Amino acid sequence: MEQMKTHQELLDELVHAHVITQDKADELAYAPRISVTIRELVTYLAGLIIAVGVIRIISVAFEDASQMAICAALYAVSALAGFASWKLSTKSLLLQRFAGVLEIGAVGAALGATGLAFDQGNMRGEWIAVILASIAVVWGAFRIQRTDFAGTVILTAGIPGFAISLAQLIDTDNVLLGGSLTLLAGIVLVALGVQEVHAPFIPRAVGSMMVLTGSMMLANEISGGEPLPIITGALMFAAGALLLTPEMLMVGAICVVAGIVMSVSEWVHNDMAQGFVIVGAGLAVLLVLSTQMRRVINQPKLGVPTA
Repeated sequence: MEQMKTHQELLDELVHAHVITQDKADELAYAPRISVTIRELVTYLAGLIIAVGVIRIISVAFEDASQMAICAALYAVSALAGFASWKLSTKSLLLQRFAGVLEIGAVGAALGATGLAFDQGNMRGEWIAVILASIAVVWGAFRIQRTDFAGTVILTAGIPGFAISLAQLIDTDNVLLGGSLTLLAGIVLVALGVQEVHAPFIPRAVGSMMVLTGSMMLANEISGGEPLPIITGALMFAAGALLLTPEMLMVGAICVVAGIVMSVSEWVHNDMAQGFVIVGAGLAVLLVLSTQMRRVINQPKLGVPTA
């Protein structure tokens, strides 16, 4: 698998192929990927302030209210926010983004109300969490290609929630199960983040952190499992290098370093020797990398005579 080309490399190829001019390439190179106006930022700030005020009003108004009254109020808020999001989704780009924020709020309010309703029925908390996370996963998967970021955010929150709540439901004290499901959820999110979805950096970043967390949990739980973070980190680092995703590169590097330190601390009991072994591991990585780079450079190119 070849490394993905950078934005600048693709522009240079288009210039050399006379598809675009150099001036147009420079404009594209320095153009911002996301355009956010001052008006939009102020709108988000105003919406945040209003949301805090509404939450404060509701908390005071329902301070002595029953749980079902709070549940009904949350459903009403969810319905209003959902209706407003639907109406704004066909307006200008600014309002469409604000509609995404409203959709996230509507889903959150609906899930909160549903959780209160289930709790009123004396359902186990673990089952409530699993059901709510499942709803978030289904809704996020349905909306991920239909929204700019709302579906991605909801799905990214739902997948870890489902994994963690499922582990708690099966066995609260089973760290091996919790670590395995956390690692699996992270892999799913990373895989989602490398697909053609809106705001892919969100699941990539969250998934990378979950891979790190799951790997560390398993390494501490499994006898002789200290090298596991090295393996998962190396795979993530390699994928990040090929796909040019900085969040995967950073978390992959942290995972590898953590795994090396854990392994050396477990198997080498002299502090000075531990330092030399860690340095040696770093030099070994550099040696493998330089050898691979020489092979790539010396590899004959197709269609080019070698002699």
